[in-house]
Amino acid sequence: MYCLSKTSQRLRELMSDGGLTAEAVAKEMNVSAFSVRAWLRGELLPSLSHAIGLADLFGCSLDFLAGAEKDEPVPPRPLSPFYEQVRNVMKKQGVTRYRVTRDTAVKDSYFTNWSKGKAPKLATACVLAEYLNVSLDFLTGRTDY
Repeated sequence: MYCLSKTSQRLRELMSDGGLTAEAVAKEMNVSAFSVRAWLRGELLPSLSHAIGLADLFGCSLDFLAGAEKDEPVPPRPLSPFYEQVRNVMKKQGVTRYRVTRDTAVKDSYFTNWSKGKAPKLATACVLAEYLNVSLDFLTGRTDY
């Protein structure tokens, strides 16, 4: 479903379409231009919180930014804390934390960190979304579907 290696390509396309430079995106995102250029070169993936900011900035879905093939516009909206949203999705599907950690590369300590407000990495969120068979946008609370 996701091809994270496409994230830098998608970001380049979105910036080109919007006529934005790395410096302009950095200023808008409140990050360094070095970080944006590293994202563009594919040396680093943005954190999930930065990916959400980029998706909001460009009016695209997280799924599209993370390399999924289709794009559906997602309007920016206030987000629930990631841990609460993940717990709600897991509860609705009857999936336990133990099962997720057993079946995926997601470590139990990640859940503890998320419960304390730490943001997950984009790659980890993609693993969870695929495992739970939901979109990244739904997993993060950006959409209701």
